[in-house]
Amino acid sequence: MVSKCANPACSEKFLYLRQGKIFQLTPTPEVEAVGGGFPPSLHERFWLCDKCCKEMTLVWGGNEAKLVPLPAEPLAPPSPVRVEVQEKGPSRKRAASAGLRRR
Repeated sequence: MVSKCANPACSEKFLYLRQGKIFQLTPTPEVEAVGGGFPPSLHERFWLCDKCCKEMTLVWGGNEAKLVPLPAEPLAPPSPVRVEVQEKGPSRKRAASAGLRRR
């Protein structure tokens, strides 16, 4: 049963499902083969509190859960590069027609 945050440095107690994040970590096929297979009811469940789940996540490290820091997000998405095209050579201007035909 999950009773506290999976972060050993945190003492937050698990009280509500709506707070934090619950992880169900399943063993790798290699670990299952060595252990003779794990029934689904024995898969490990862990909980990280609101504060800890914003800074780290849990991954299966072969035979135990490991805390891993979340990658840093970029502060702002890169802005698109604006390219201006300039024509080279003599400029040719055409006179605008008024749409009238000469007879």
